[in-house]
Amino acid sequence: MNFSDYIIAAFILLGAVIMFLSTQYTKKIFDTLPNSELQGNWKKLRVLMFVFLVGYLAVATVVILGQTSLLAFLAGIIFFMGSLFVFIVVRTGLDSFLKLKELYQNLDDTELKNKELEQFAYITSHDLKTPLRGISSLASFIKEDLEAGETEDVQAHIETMQDRVMRLESLIDGILQYSKIGKIVPTTVDFEAIVLEEFTNYKDLPNVSFATHGEFPVVMGDRLQLSQVVANLISNAIKYNDKDHCKITVSSIEKTKFHKIIFEDNGPGIDPKYQQKIFEVFQTLQEKDSYNSTGLGLAIVKKIIEKHQGKIDVESDGKLGTQFIIKYPKELKR
Repeated sequence: MNFSDYIIAAFILLGAVIMFLSTQYTKKIFDTLPNSELQGNWKKLRVLMFVFLVGYLAVATVVILGQTSLLAFLAGIIFFMGSLFVFIVVRTGLDSFLKLKELYQNLDDTELKNKELEQFAYITSHDLKTPLRGISSLASFIKEDLEAGETEDVQAHIETMQDRVMRLESLIDGILQYSKIGKIVPTTVDFEAIVLEEFTNYKDLPNVSFATHGEFPVVMGDRLQLSQVVANLISNAIKYNDKDHCKITVSSIEKTKFHKIIFEDNGPGIDPKYQQKIFEVFQTLQEKDSYNSTGLGLAIVKKIIEKHQGKIDVESDGKLGTQFIIKYPKELKR
């Protein structure tokens, strides 16, 4: 055995030491992984490292013994195992990355949902207390009037109290609707059909006219929830319209990756500085009592569209007319 053989054997043994250290680091990796499937992948990788370790020791022994023919055979096996090892490392690393990305995404979603729930609970308690305080005050007024023998304002107080009760009932119904928006059940939905179906609910209103433009898509989605979106957008356009004749146009434009559905009205418009606020729960731009509004309609719309992996925006100059623009995906991701 000449000097160069010793050098070769030394490098091979050094590679064996490095491989052994790699097995120890791999064990630390799968001990910290939260997913059993990921742990299994890294354990398989560790087993392959031990096979490599044995191979390194075998090659070093063959070099020391000077078995040239056997060395060529082992070298071929080592090269094959090396390519297999690299493939498994890359595949395991990719799987681990995707799994961890999914786990972190779930954690981010959970944190976001917890923040939304905290905000929702705070705003809900505030908005439920408001009509309750009003009812309590009116009850006190009625009691005082009756005790004083003054009944002139009692009827008016009772009517106002009934309005407050109806508002409270509407708020509770709205909260239930918002909380029930959970997992969607996708079916084929003809968007034009649900729009025209909603139009028929207002056919007896002489001061309201409807129009459609474009070819509407048949999409995958939850029909009940999408019908709720259409109903809320159209009813809002009518409720808040300040013109003698309310005009509502629903248009459809096909884009590369999504369908653009536009709900346009000729109402008073929405000031740009309030255009994001309107999608928050219990937020309205007018006095709630004046329109019997709960401030949940557009929050429900936004939540449903986002559940369907879409997006909704509003465009208006704040003076004349509003456009609610839905970007609905052509394919729902699983």
